[in-house]
Amino acid sequence: MDEFIHKAHTIYLPAWFAPKAPAHFLDYGLTHSISENSGIPEPSLRLLLTILAGYPISILYRLLFLNKTSSIIGESARNYFFLVTGLLMSYYFNSYDIIHPLTTCIGTWLICRVFGMIAPKKRSLASSVSFLFNFGYLLTSYKYAATEEYDICYTMQQCVQCLRMIGYGLDFMDGQPKSSSSKAKEQPAEKANQVKATTSPVAPAAVAVVRAKTPISFGRDIALQQLPTLAETIGYGFFPFAFLVGPQFSFSLYKKFISMELFNVPVPETAGKDEAREAAAATANGIPQGSLRYAARCFFLGIFYLGLGQVLGSYFPTVALLGKAFLERPYWERVFIFWWTGKTVLNKYLGIWTIGEGPCVLSGITFNGYDAKGRPEWDGLRNVNPINYEFATSLTQIVSSFNMNTNYWAKLYIFKRLIFLGNKNLSALGVLFFLAIWHGTHIGYFICFGLEFIDMETERRLSARFGKPINAFIASKQGVVHAVLKGTWGVITWLLTTSALYFAAVPFDLLQVDKSLVALRAINFLGIWVMLGLLGLDIVLSVIMPKKRSKSIKTE
Repeated sequence: MDEFIHKAHTIYLPAWFAPKAPAHFLDYGLTHSISENSGIPEPSLRLLLTILAGYPISILYRLLFLNKTSSIIGESARNYFFLVTGLLMSYYFNSYDIIHPLTTCIGTWLICRVFGMIAPKKRSLASSVSFLFNFGYLLTSYKYAATEEYDICYTMQQCVQCLRMIGYGLDFMDGQPKSSSSKAKEQPAEKANQVKATTSPVAPAAVAVVRAKTPISFGRDIALQQLPTLAETIGYGFFPFAFLVGPQFSFSLYKKFISMELFNVPVPETAGKDEAREAAAATANGIPQGSLRYAARCFFLGIFYLGLGQVLGSYFPTVALLGKAFLERPYWERVFIFWWTGKTVLNKYLGIWTIGEGPCVLSGITFNGYDAKGRPEWDGLRNVNPINYEFATSLTQIVSSFNMNTNYWAKLYIFKRLIFLGNKNLSALGVLFFLAIWHGTHIGYFICFGLEFIDMETERRLSARFGKPINAFIASKQGVVHAVLKGTWGVITWLLTTSALYFAAVPFDLLQVDKSLVALRAINFLGIWVMLGLLGLDIVLSVIMPKKRSKSIKTE
């Protein structure tokens, strides 16, 4: 037995999980040539080209499936289009390593299928096995494929697909048929929901689709009462515009999309007759208007962020924080460079997510209903809100504007399912630990998310103690005094928020504990001491000036 375990660890598992050399007929010559001339790593270029390929493929989809005759094309044909193009794009990026995401995708479906047959009233078994299978497969991939640097290989798709398939299994569990007694209790509520779902565009339904919407990635009807077909599951898992860098979304949304049900949204009654008529006509001919303009915005904004990150990254690389030249600079100059380097680290994520949103928009899956004037909204799957992110004055605003769909996934599938812990802080800590190990086994991820927990707790406490009184004081002033105080307080909170965020981003990029400690030591662990000091201040004030607190401020 010991010999078998030894061989499995040294021979069998590495042979399966270690990245394979690309197929000979895959021509990466273009990316190698550009890499040599630009200095950009070849894997990064291959990643960018794969994402950019989504634009012509999404346009092809529009030409074939979103036209006046699209109503005669069934959802099966749409699904097979995404299945085939997704597999081809994945094969270009992964080559032979496409076997890994394909294994977990098919494996998850088989688990749900088999356990659904063996124990149809215990779908939780299928969900639990699916969770362990996907998460265990991902961690094993990290074990044998990861290096000491940031790896762009098949583990990138595996990382995204891990969450998608875990959510798929949990949705299958949540779709467990109710017992007869439960059905009797829930029948009135179900009938009410059915009436709402099938009602023609009357005022209450119209109001429901006017702004103030949650992300459409995970709606209220995501439970899977029936297991989708294997072809649908692969089409969902390999959706060509989201399999590599996201965004995350439920199978329910994918099903609505390929069946065109997603676009059966009433135009609000607040819209004018002309706008309503135009929206109805556009929907009858394919999909509502405006997606091309929004997709172009995504493309150019993403290019801007990537270009900015490339330029700034050449001046402020994280490795520069480890050199002797950095230590020779004045202390506050080191602090500023550290802050700016953290911002540079996150710019590449803003860029790649925004560019990746464009093909999703062109395909139509991001349709988010209409605004009050009857104009179509296309931001249903955006992963970042640049304006809110850049000018955020609290970490709560950062969470709601950065990596939005992954945060929403974590809230829905992890945070709310840790309710048995009986403590929101423990649930939040569980979510952050899950996200840290999901990113990889490098200590830098754990430092980053550990700092995030401390920062969020500090913000929660200080907001409760100081935020409300200060905001009330500012609101009591008028004219120039009000404007000056509001602006000053906004700058202070923005600086504290961005400092906490960018301070944690550096270990996230450096990955290794020794490198992270060298960088943090160069600024004397300033961010940690500030947060611990503020926490200590709140504790001291709680003893000196105890007060009856209201409900804790929500920091999800």
